[in-house]
Amino acid sequence: MPRSMRSRAWILVGVIVSCLLGGCGFHPRGSVTRLTDLGSIYVDASRNLSISQAVEEALTDAAFELAPNRDDANILLRLTDEEQTERVVSVRSTGRVSELELSHAVSMLIAESVDGRAPAYQPGQTFNRVDVTREYTYDETNVLGKENEARILRSEMAEELVRQIVLRTIASLAPSVSALPADDA
Repeated sequence: MPRSMRSRAWILVGVIVSCLLGGCGFHPRGSVTRLTDLGSIYVDASRNLSISQAVEEALTDAAFELAPNRDDANILLRLTDEEQTERVVSVRSTGRVSELELSHAVSMLIAESVDGRAPAYQPGQTFNRVDVTREYTYDETNVLGKENEARILRSEMAEELVRQIVLRTIASLAPSVSALPADDA
């Protein structure tokens, strides 16, 4: 059998196996398959939070429905205490900066509605701190290039922070998802 036909046959077998597994309701353990059944989420963010719009877009991409206000939401996601820092990590023998560390962090808190009541944060509930750090070398002879590198790193860190917030939100709601009935095949 020619090589191209053999590879096509394997692709066909893979497609058939995928269809059979998906058709019977199989889902890998820990996979989230029905987030839309959880209701809508309201992002309760501080006014000066630089990533609030990106978090809302990422939650929408992750199959969450955004609530227009707190009263219409089944889930509240509180984001606060955003912090962006830069610190010296190492210094050359001449006393000049060699490496810098950038950090971007935010605190998050999640509240779910219980028994049809409006979601509310529990007294004593602690914030979960989400933190992303990156290090980069600093060269004083190439200040403009290093400043561009720092700007790109900050942008990538913001994207990673948003990704972490969405993943932690999904993980904290995962027990509710696993309690949902499976799809009928």
